[in-house]
Amino acid sequence: MLRRLTLAACIALAIPAPARAQIRASEPASVSQTIDGTKLTVTYSRPRVRGRDPIFGSRAVRWGETWTPGANWATTLDVSRAITLGGRPVPKGTYSVWMVVRQGGDWTMVLEPKARLFHMDPPDSSAKQIRFPVRAETGPFTEVLTWSFPDVRSTGGTLALQWATTRVAMEIGVEPSLVTTLPETEAAPYLGRYAYTEMDTLGRPTRTIELVVLYENGTLKGEFVPEDGYMKRFALIRTGPDFFFPGIYDRDGKIYEVIRPDMSIEFTRANGKAETLEVRYDTDYLAARGKRKQ
Repeated sequence: MLRRLTLAACIALAIPAPARAQIRASEPASVSQTIDGTKLTVTYSRPRVRGRDPIFGSRAVRWGETWTPGANWATTLDVSRAITLGGRPVPKGTYSVWMVVRQGGDWTMVLEPKARLFHMDPPDSSAKQIRFPVRAETGPFTEVLTWSFPDVRSTGGTLALQWATTRVAMEIGVEPSLVTTLPETEAAPYLGRYAYTEMDTLGRPTRTIELVVLYENGTLKGEFVPEDGYMKRFALIRTGPDFFFPGIYDRDGKIYEVIRPDMSIEFTRANGKAETLEVRYDTDYLAARGKRKQ
């Protein structure tokens, strides 16, 4: 009997136990956004309202409290390059995120360089912190505390917190990775009209249109004739000698997309003046050739 029990015990130990699910009152989460090569990541835990009303100005979050907008360990913000947030410079690094919540007037956003802090241990005020006012507004009801990037542009975006019926939004600014302007004297050699011949994958011409290169508001620009419905009038952004990528404008005249590395335009000069061009896609496929008309 003992031998049978021992064998049974061994078999039981050999069978893996079912994985244990760990359900937390505030589940961990993270959200990231890349803007022109700068990556922002918010890591946090997500408390739920659970029928509590109100959330702010109650035992959940007291007025005047320095509160981490999350739960468990303090919410963190990691930025891969220097940004501005709410108009304030934020150097590259990882910060714990806190807010001083108030019943009236603006709240105070606090970015603390010490990232690993428990939610019940808010940091003392110090000169190393980044502090700035933020406005708490009324928004749609959100059961689970949520961080998001509801707006993204080529130059920045919006970082937003929503919980219950409260919303706090902060403007993000990033350092541009490309210079879109060009001195007029450096733009002059490219200006003019080019016969623009598109080619298939076998290098055979498919059609010839016209590319017009002009200078406008300090920027070298191009436009096709007939007009391309997507590119319209686009920026030519120089990244090397005679080497450019197209930048696409939105309706407000701001660049919202740079077609890089998907489409490159390289000019060849003769006697200091651009005479021909080649257009290549990211696979180095020769998509078009151009030759100056005037």
